[in-house]
Amino acid sequence: MVGELIIADDDGIVSGDGWAVHVLGPTMLEYCYGSAACLVNVGYAPDQRTRKIFATESLSDLFPHLREHLQSAASMLQGQYVVV
Repeated sequence: MVGELIIADDDGIVSGDGWAVHVLGPTMLEYCYGSAACLVNVGYAPDQRTRKIFATESLSDLFPHLREHLQSAASMLQGQYVVV
C-alpha cells in the first residue's frame, strides 16, 4: 500500500502512509517508517547513469514494505534510481 508521495524540502520523499526516504549521499539512503529508520545501500559509479538501490523485503516487522516503498519513491528521487 502506497499513499500520496510528496517531495520534501531536503529532496527526500515523504508518504502520507508514514514512511519517508532521504538521500544521505551517492551511496546511501535513509528509510524511515514511523519512529524506526534504517540505511539502504546504493550502487553508484560516476560513469553509470543509473544508481542501483539494493533492497530486499525486510524480515523485520519494522520494515515489512521496504522494497515496495523504495520502488514507488525511486522515480521521484533526483537522478535515475532502480531498485534491485
